[in-house]
Amino acid sequence: MKKVVMSLLAPLALAACGSYDLPTEELRQMKPACSGGDLAVCADIGHAVRQQRTEAAYLARTAE
Repeated sequence: MKKVVMSLLAPLALAACGSYDLPTEELRQMKPACSGGDLAVCADIGHAVRQQRTEAAYLARTAE
């Protein structure tokens, strides 16, 4: 079961630790821990980035 969960989190972790610029200072400070292998931090970064993108897309749709 643990392997299944880890395999599902791997894409999220890799996306969170990518080379693009993170939107907030707090997330940039978390990046070294993610790069060091802390999957919980990687998941937190990925969740925060996904939430910010969703909110931005919603605001863009409602502003039209």
